[in-house]
Amino acid sequence: MKNSIKSEILFINFAFAILILTIIFFVTLNTFQKNIISITVDRMTEYSQETQIYFMNYLKDYEYKNVFDEFKKLSPFVSDYFSKKFNLYIEVYDIRKNLLSNAYNDEQYYVYQDIYYAINGMKNYIIKSEEDKKILFFSSPIFYNNEVIGAVRFIYPMNSEFALIYKIKITLVIISILAIFLSLILNYFFSNTITKPIEKLKYETEKIANGDLSTRIDIESNEEINSLVNSFNIMVEKLEHYIQSLNEEKERQKIFTDNITHELKTPITAILGHADLIQRLTNEEDKEISLNYIISEGNRLLKLVEELLEISRINKDSLDFDFKNHNIKELVEECLGILDPRFKKFGIMINNDTKEKVLVFDYEKIKQVVLNVLDNAIVHSKCSEIKITSEIDKDYYYLIIQDNGVGIDEKIQERLFNPFFTPKKQRSFGLGLYISKEIMKKHNGDINVISQINKGTRVILKLPLNFEGEYY
Repeated sequence: MKNSIKSEILFINFAFAILILTIIFFVTLNTFQKNIISITVDRMTEYSQETQIYFMNYLKDYEYKNVFDEFKKLSPFVSDYFSKKFNLYIEVYDIRKNLLSNAYNDEQYYVYQDIYYAINGMKNYIIKSEEDKKILFFSSPIFYNNEVIGAVRFIYPMNSEFALIYKIKITLVIISILAIFLSLILNYFFSNTITKPIEKLKYETEKIANGDLSTRIDIESNEEINSLVNSFNIMVEKLEHYIQSLNEEKERQKIFTDNITHELKTPITAILGHADLIQRLTNEEDKEISLNYIISEGNRLLKLVEELLEISRINKDSLDFDFKNHNIKELVEECLGILDPRFKKFGIMINNDTKEKVLVFDYEKIKQVVLNVLDNAIVHSKCSEIKITSEIDKDYYYLIIQDNGVGIDEKIQERLFNPFFTPKKQRSFGLGLYISKEIMKKHNGDINVISQINKGTRVILKLPLNFEGEYY
């Protein structure tokens, strides 16, 4: 079983605190002990210098052959005098490490290495434990004409100093225990500041996993946690929007499927009905009428299938667009030329005031859009005039096609670009406007309809001025 983040934080911080406190404990204790010993040794050094000077001044007037005897005679006096003066034990040794005198009679100390160093001309000290006592042995050579003739040893009990060191040790242990306890408390609260938001985030995530996308997290913590919470909320919003889009798309697909079923059913029913009728007809004229219906509905069915295939290719990005530079006015004039016979048939006057402008677009696809808009005006608007103008701003070119027909109800306008949308008591708009909308999107543009009842309809095609095209 894996440890929780909280327990890992507590363990790591606790281990780190113990390590740091242990290092501080030993470094502090060792430094303090060294300083205590150093102070004592410095004091012994001063005492030894004074004792050396005393011996040297006293013996300087003696000849070498007599100096050892005088040194031996002087030793008891010196050890006794300086022992009382410095309030410590003093021993005097000759060069053979024989004890000449001491300031006490009840104890005998061993000759340690400090005496060997002193006889060889070097000051030295050692600390020995005897019974429950810590004793400093400090030895210094005695010179006569730069030659060692003996050594003086200062014996200093360091019970008070080591008692102080022990107190410091106990104090440091208590401080360390308190520091560790305080560290545990602080680490506990510190870990909570990290784990509590994470636990809340986990709880909210489980709610989202169960389908509740309305939840949002409100946590005040450090910068990293706040950033994580903000990212989480953004993710939830995007996920909610995405699911909403999926539901809307699912609903649109259902409507689309229902409309397709209805649109396909109508011509198929007519074809089957007239085909069955032909078998029972004997009059050639009636048969020809039925055949014409079958051909008409068959062509209608074929056109419907072709439009469905085109929508499929557009939505799957499999429809190739040939983006090149073209003059938009030339395209409009070509579309008007194609539809001119129908304009004349329905008595529609055309007023073309399109501005010349070279843009990047797929010529055939935009022509398809313009033809579809003009065809809808002919079929549905019952207009007598169509006016085509254009406007240009810093980003877009607007091609405006306006008629003076019956207009479109405001509620119907919102659904014009839905596939197979059919207003009441009117013929279906089919897929033309839906396809036109998709084509304009592929150009980073748009198509919009503005209309009022009995005041006409305005269709606005928006094309970007600086569009380079995906395949250009």
